[in-house]
Amino acid sequence: MMSIELDGVTWFVEGPGLFQSLQKLSKGEDSRRGYSILDYKKKRLFVKYFREKGISGFVRNRILPRGKKEYALGNKLLSLAIPTPKPLGYGIAKKGSYVIQEWIDGENFFDKFLKSPGHSRPALSDHDGQKGSNVPTKEVLLDRLAKLLSMLKVHRIRHNDLHLNNIIVFDGTLFLVDLHKLHIKRSFGIDDEIANLTEALAMIYDNMDNEERDAFFQGYTGRDVRRQVEAAIVRLQTRWVRRKKERAFRETSMILRRGNRFYMVGTEGSGVGAFVGLIKKDRKVRIERYTDHIRKIYRDKRRLERAWRAHVVLAYMGLGIVPRAFYVEMPHGAAQGYIAMEDLKGTGEELDRYLDRRYNSMSENQKRLLEDKLSRYLLMLIRTKILHKDVKACNVFVPTDGDFMLLDVEDVRFRVLDEQTLKRMLIQLNTTIPKWVGTRARIRFFVKFTSTMKIDKRAVFSSIVKESLKREIVYEGVNGLVRETW
Repeated sequence: MMSIELDGVTWFVEGPGLFQSLQKLSKGEDSRRGYSILDYKKKRLFVKYFREKGISGFVRNRILPRGKKEYALGNKLLSLAIPTPKPLGYGIAKKGSYVIQEWIDGENFFDKFLKSPGHSRPALSDHDGQKGSNVPTKEVLLDRLAKLLSMLKVHRIRHNDLHLNNIIVFDGTLFLVDLHKLHIKRSFGIDDEIANLTEALAMIYDNMDNEERDAFFQGYTGRDVRRQVEAAIVRLQTRWVRRKKERAFRETSMILRRGNRFYMVGTEGSGVGAFVGLIKKDRKVRIERYTDHIRKIYRDKRRLERAWRAHVVLAYMGLGIVPRAFYVEMPHGAAQGYIAMEDLKGTGEELDRYLDRRYNSMSENQKRLLEDKLSRYLLMLIRTKILHKDVKACNVFVPTDGDFMLLDVEDVRFRVLDEQTLKRMLIQLNTTIPKWVGTRARIRFFVKFTSTMKIDKRAVFSSIVKESLKREIVYEGVNGLVRETW
């Protein structure tokens, strides 16, 4: 290797041509982690900076800098035929270190998986999973993930940060990245195996159907650890949600603090418009419209904090299932706290008004499509362990373009659905939609929604019917509040 010092960084590289590209690098020593993409011989380089803090970081940077470690591990993985970006060098500075790699112009596995078609597709090809297309199916992606994890087990590799953003999909190949926590172990026990599987599957397991789960574990050549992995995923997801909630009022990669406000990163210029008018006021909240946002003002600070924490967790999840929040203004003095968020006016309407306005003019096919779409949406929420304490039709927003959204984010909870919660949710929904949504339509929706659930469907349905008949049907129609009897 060749070495040179540039601007206080000692670089060790595999060819002199890299030096010219490195002169264009912006130093990232003020940030915890910096990334740069540089041009090099009709290719591109990816340069990552690791900042070290405190005494332990200083010692680590003197003994084994993380940039140097990632360089060495990248070469080791390539020697084992495990795909990873080719390392081209590393740099050592006073406050941290760098690694230089070939740039892989792909997409992280998580995003790729969510965009990919389901497994029931015709004529798959070995190259891309879908004949005539470069979009692999979920089935093919999961098969490749199973093979990658099998290879890690064979070579006794524990990654220690194997979430799916650390796997890049490019041209049908899965590349492993972010290697500085990786360990190649002398012995690879069941705890190591479960750790790799759990970290890899946690982000997508709730979006996998039973057939996809079965196929993944059939393609994995390790021990039969499915039950242990599924239990570990639940624990990991619960811990992940708790940690994200804890970070809701700290500066992180997602959150910026500006005085008394906490902003979602990238929204610092949002929510600055002039007051337009009052939308709603009750004993819990006051909702105001501004020219470029909505403000939801909370009388109770705990309810405000609960809502913001839920917004933050959902932002990390990236599902887009609630209105986008810009910032939270914390209470101070006599001023109450509020959340500024996007205004959905003109983009759709609440489910109860939507049904009141349109249902009688919809064709039978349109009604069935709506039932399918709503049942799939609610199933997706349940699979991702997102529940809502108040699933009235007025809290489900129907956009003119796109999928449903949940309103009243302070009532969002993150946990596994139990039978009592299922009953309460369906009773709330059943008693807040117009009466002219007939019995057959309600039964069809229940059957579709509960089709994959391991419950006594007859008993649950009977309980929902009995409790619903004790209540009025109450909803917001196009002309205001409506009360109906069965």
